[in-house]
Amino acid sequence: MTTIQIANAPLPVDDRNIDQKLADLERIIGSMSRVLVGYSGGVDSAMLIVAAHRILGDEAIAVTADSESYASGELEEARRIIAQFGIRHVVVKTRELDNPDYAANPLNRCYYCKSELFTHMSELAEKLGADQILYGNNADDVGDFRPGAQAAEKFGVRAPLQEAGLTKQDVRDLARRWQISAWDRPATACLSSRFPYGTPVTSEGLRMVDRAEAFLHGLGFPQLRVRHHAELARLELPAVELGQLLADPGLRERISSELADIGYDVIALDLRGFRSGSLNEVLKKKAASTEDGDLRTRARQLVETLGLGPCEAQERAGVLTLELPETAISALADADARGKLVRELECLGARFATLLLNAPDRRSTAT
Repeated sequence: MTTIQIANAPLPVDDRNIDQKLADLERIIGSMSRVLVGYSGGVDSAMLIVAAHRILGDEAIAVTADSESYASGELEEARRIIAQFGIRHVVVKTRELDNPDYAANPLNRCYYCKSELFTHMSELAEKLGADQILYGNNADDVGDFRPGAQAAEKFGVRAPLQEAGLTKQDVRDLARRWQISAWDRPATACLSSRFPYGTPVTSEGLRMVDRAEAFLHGLGFPQLRVRHHAELARLELPAVELGQLLADPGLRERISSELADIGYDVIALDLRGFRSGSLNEVLKKKAASTEDGDLRTRARQLVETLGLGPCEAQERAGVLTLELPETAISALADADARGKLVRELECLGARFATLLLNAPDRRSTAT
């Protein structure tokens, strides 16, 4: 089992109010002359570039990567968000997949991604005479596993939000105060983050994830992830939407059919639901022992013991998939029942406990 060490401990508790932190941010940025801000369209980088623009005016320049790893529409949305502020915006074409170290998808993949971006920004800074390159890490990011921060340190890129002690909630509150439309935008991450570490990142795989997530967004799911376990798609939805989907066999069939057309052989719904960085979970804990029997057998026995009926269980690409009767699926629409099952399965050693959506015996009976 691979383990990680996080170099930076969390910051000490900061009792200052948001305006005191903002004053610190203004002091930090005000000491600079011309800055480039790595800007993705997310709330952190949007708030940072707007803050820099409020302080430095036209000497604050937003820089956005045009990358295969970004979801379709993200670049247009990034442009739209800051257009109302009249901020100068430069788009650079990045080619992370050309780097085999990135494409191999190691634990520090984000290091190579940020290095690609910061290389372009360093060249642009020299051309435009910028004295600082900035990016949107905030105080809550300290102590998390973020290889991109190592790249920032290497390239001398600063994180003023973090330096000023601004948390994620502070950032959202200021973005709302300044009427930045991204203030309540769900957290996003590049599409490569949907690939388990060690699974190569490919153009084809990125397009599959992009199409799948765009389809689900179109169904009205605002926050979700489609995790790309090779031929298996593992869907993560927030608890409320997860319960609604479990109670709707017709919608499950529609999703299963569309993702199969996209190219996934196995479509599975994560019973624990949406959480950012779920693929980092394997870095932080070991799976429980399965010495008393293989996981599939023990999972089947557990499901039957809980009164959820007969069950077929398989383990594919590190994902436990359960094939359950419709009555059991309806019962799992209840968050308490679902939580109990997931906890018990994790105790057995399941890292990802899922419901198989494209089970053959349900395709013919779904309504």
